[in-house]
Amino acid sequence: MNMLVLLFFNMAFAQSTFDGLQTGRYEIHKSAQQIKTTKATVKKSGKIEISKNPERTTASEFEKKAEMKIQSDVLLAPPVVVKVEQKDSVEKAEPTIAEQVQSLASGDATPVYDFYREQVHPDDVRNNRVEIEVSPGIVSNESKSNYSFREYKNFFHAVTVGANIWFTPLVGISGHYTFSLAADVGGDTATNSKIAANYEFIDLAVNLRRFFGLSRLSKSAEFDLLYSENKMKTPTDNVSRGRINSTGFGLGIKARLPISVNYAWVLGASFFPRVQHSESATGIALNSGSSADSAKAGLDIGGEFKFNRESQIIWNLSATAEKNLFSGNASLPDPATGATPENVSVTNTMLIFNLGYRWGQ
Repeated sequence: MNMLVLLFFNMAFAQSTFDGLQTGRYEIHKSAQQIKTTKATVKKSGKIEISKNPERTTASEFEKKAEMKIQSDVLLAPPVVVKVEQKDSVEKAEPTIAEQVQSLASGDATPVYDFYREQVHPDDVRNNRVEIEVSPGIVSNESKSNYSFREYKNFFHAVTVGANIWFTPLVGISGHYTFSLAADVGGDTATNSKIAANYEFIDLAVNLRRFFGLSRLSKSAEFDLLYSENKMKTPTDNVSRGRINSTGFGLGIKARLPISVNYAWVLGASFFPRVQHSESATGIALNSGSSADSAKAGLDIGGEFKFNRESQIIWNLSATAEKNLFSGNASLPDPATGATPENVSVTNTMLIFNLGYRWGQ
């Protein structure tokens, strides 16, 4: 009997314990060492071990903690310095004027032209070796003097032809010839007669220029050694005007200022510190004095409309003034006053406007 009661009691206790485990009334506690070993750990490789106790910490929470751990390790890691080796780029320098003159003296300018062929744009004007110009123009000439034989004013048409020859892009020579078309000059002031006149202007130069860069828009400066000869010829039988001639050497400077690949301003100036001025007899033995101390200066402004380096429309407005101071007495009395002047002074001013075409090759 007692055995039956004990068996029944044990069965009831077991059933109660089983029910308690199923309903959650009882919980099996693990030791601290077990809990420590079952928590998720993050290895340096970034792998995650999931806890064996999902009731305390879920897998998603461990993933978040692992991600934060990895990010903190990256932020705290020392920066990686990458060294990039830079190669020194050697840019070729443009040959100087002296070097180009030396190449001409040695008889071999090929390396100079090879440099420009490689470094500058094919449409750059520095690639031109020959340039030919034809420019019709109009001329206004005024001569003021205290001797009426040398005082006049006239207006005529003219044509200028010229050429620039560049031995190298920085060294060259140039020449321009201007001749008048149907020009005349005032004759006898009492009858207001006109006398045929023929004007000729010759300008030669040795040109040295420098470009400030290798671009087509690079500015340039040109320095010139000039020779100029100006003539006015009248008929040999006229008794109102003589023939005059002025020649001299001077210096010039010209600046070319491109504002686009198709247009450039051109500014220039010239100065002749000493000019040889002479008068020739016609129907009269005209002589304003025994000798003349003369000088001349000029200014130019113009532009270039460039279709390409081989084809350009050019324009130029130039103003020159020549001063002649004679010593001694004139050879003939002044027909306006009847007196023979002394120390005759003449100022000849000339304005020329040209519009023409330049061909380059």
